[in-house]
Amino acid sequence: MTPFAPSPAAPAAERRGDAVRAFRFLRHRVLRNTLTSMMRGSRLRFGMIAFCSGVFWVGLFGLFYGSFEFIDTYGALSGEFVEYIFSLFFLSLLIMLFFSSGILVYTGLFQSKEAAFLLATPSAPDRIFAHKFTEASAFSSWAFMLLSTPMLVAYGLISRAPLGYHVASLAYLLAFVLIPGSLGAATALLVARFLPRRKKTVLIGLALVVVVGGIARLSQVWQAPSEGLTSEWLDSLLGRLSFSRHPLLPSRWMAKGLVEAAAGNASDTLFYFFVVAAHAGLFYLFASTVARDLYRPAYSRVQGDRTAKRKTAWYGFDALFHRAFWFLGRPIRLLILKDLRTFVRDPAQWSQFLIFFGLLALYFINIRRLSYDLQKPYWRNLVSFLNLGVTSLILSTFTSRFIYPLLSLEGRNFWILGLLPLKRESILWGKFVFSAGIALPATELLIVLSDSMLRMGTFMTLLHMGMVAILCFGLSGISVGLGAKMPDFKEEDPSKIAAGFGGTLNLLVSLVFIASVVTALAIPCHLYFVGQDDSGLGSGIIDRAQFTFWVSVAGAASLVIGAIATIVPLRIGIRAFQRIEF
Repeated sequence: MTPFAPSPAAPAAERRGDAVRAFRFLRHRVLRNTLTSMMRGSRLRFGMIAFCSGVFWVGLFGLFYGSFEFIDTYGALSGEFVEYIFSLFFLSLLIMLFFSSGILVYTGLFQSKEAAFLLATPSAPDRIFAHKFTEASAFSSWAFMLLSTPMLVAYGLISRAPLGYHVASLAYLLAFVLIPGSLGAATALLVARFLPRRKKTVLIGLALVVVVGGIARLSQVWQAPSEGLTSEWLDSLLGRLSFSRHPLLPSRWMAKGLVEAAAGNASDTLFYFFVVAAHAGLFYLFASTVARDLYRPAYSRVQGDRTAKRKTAWYGFDALFHRAFWFLGRPIRLLILKDLRTFVRDPAQWSQFLIFFGLLALYFINIRRLSYDLQKPYWRNLVSFLNLGVTSLILSTFTSRFIYPLLSLEGRNFWILGLLPLKRESILWGKFVFSAGIALPATELLIVLSDSMLRMGTFMTLLHMGMVAILCFGLSGISVGLGAKMPDFKEEDPSKIAAGFGGTLNLLVSLVFIASVVTALAIPCHLYFVGQDDSGLGSGIIDRAQFTFWVSVAGAASLVIGAIATIVPLRIGIRAFQRIEF
C-alpha cells in the first residue's frame, strides 16, 4: 500500500459525514419552510399562539415569584425548601417527558411516511433515529421549557442570582430533556421489536403504574394541617418528600445544581451540570445503539403485525348500541359506530383520554385521605368548584384535540360518505352525538365521585351535574361546528389540525364558554357558603332565600349560554359544510 493510498475506512467515514450533512440540511430546510409558511400564511395564528404563550408565561412567572417571595421569608431554610420544590418539579416532568417522547418517537419511526422513505435510502438506522428523535424532542420539550423558564427566572430574581445562573439554567434544561427523551425512545424501540402486538397493553400498564403510584405516594405525603401551618407539620411533610431527593435521581442533580448556581458556587454548578450532561449523553448513546441494531427488524415486525391482525367481532356490541340508541336515525347510528371504532383503534386518542380522566378519578378517590371533606363548608364548596373547573378544562382539551379534527380527517374519504342516503347535516349531528356520548358519562361520573367524597349535599351535586351536562353539550357543539366551518382537508395529522388557527380559536372559545358557565354559578355559591361553619348555621353574605334566587338566575343564564354555544356553532358549521365542494 502506497503512503498516499486512502485507508479502507475512509469511504465509510466520508459516507457517514455525507449522511450527517444531509440530515442537517433536511432539518434546517424543514424548519425554514415551516417558519416561512407560518409567517406568510398564518400570521394571525402565529400571533395568537405567541400572545397566549406570553400571557401564560407571565401568569406563571407571577405565581412563582409570589411563591418564592413567601419562601424567602424563612431565611436560611429557603434554600432547602427550593431544593424540595425543584426536585419534585423535575421528577414530575421527567415522567411526563418519558411518556410523551416515547409516543412521539414511536409515531415518527413506525407510522410516518417520511420514515418509510428514509428506510429505503442508504441512510443508517441510527441516523434516521437521530433525525426523528430531534424532531420529537423539540416537539415534546417546548411545553417543558414554557413551564420551567418562568419558575427559574423568578427564583433567580428573588435569590438575587448572578447573570451566570440564567445561562447555567438554560444549559441544565437542554441537557435534562435528553435523559427522559432517550429513555422513552429506547423503550419505544424495544417494545416495537419484542412486543409489537402488546404495545397498547404495555402503554396502559406503564401509565397505570405511574398514575397509581403517584396517587398513592401523594396520599402518603400530603396530609392537610388541622390547625394551620405548624413547624411540626412542615417537618413531617419535608420528611415524607425526601424520596424526591434520592442521589441517583436526575431531578436531584438538577435541583442541587440550580440552587448552587443561584448561590454563585461555580465549582458545584459545573460538577452537577457535568453529571446531568454525562448521563444525558450516556442514555442517548444507549438509545442510538438500540436503534442501530433493532430499528429495521422492529419496523418490519410492526408493519407485518398490521397485516396479521385478527378481525374482532363487533356484532354483539353493534346490536346493543342500536337497541340503546333506537331514537336516532340508522345512518347517524352507523356514523357514530364508525367514529367509535376509529377512536378505539387509535391508542393516541384513548390512551390520553384514559390517562387524564383516570388521573382525575384517582385524585377524587383520595380526596378524603387529603382531609378536604373535614374542612368547613366554604372550603368544600371551593374545592368542588375547582374540581369542576379542572374537569371542564380537560374536557375542552379532549374536544379540541380529538373532536375538532374529526371532520377534516374525513376530507379525502368524503366521497364514500357522499354515497350514503343521508343529508350532510346528519354527518355533523353524528359527530356531535359521538362527542357528547363519550364526554357526558365520563365527566358526570367524575363529578359525582368528587362531590360524594367531599360530602356535598344533594342539591349541590345535582347543580354540578347540570353544569357538567351544559358544558359537555356546549363544548361538543363548539368543536363540531367550528371544525365544519374551518376544516383542513389537506392535513392528515390530527395534532397539526388541532394546533392550527381553527383549533386555537376553538380552544379559546371553549375556555371563554367554560369561564362563563362556571363563574355564573360559582359566585352565588361562594357568597352563600363563605363564613359558614360545620353546622351550616353560620352567616354568609347572602341568606338561603337570596341564594336560591341567584342560583336560579345563574342556572337560567347558564342554560341560555349553553344553548347558544351548542346551537349557534352547529348551525354555522352546517351552513358552511353544505356549501363545501369536494
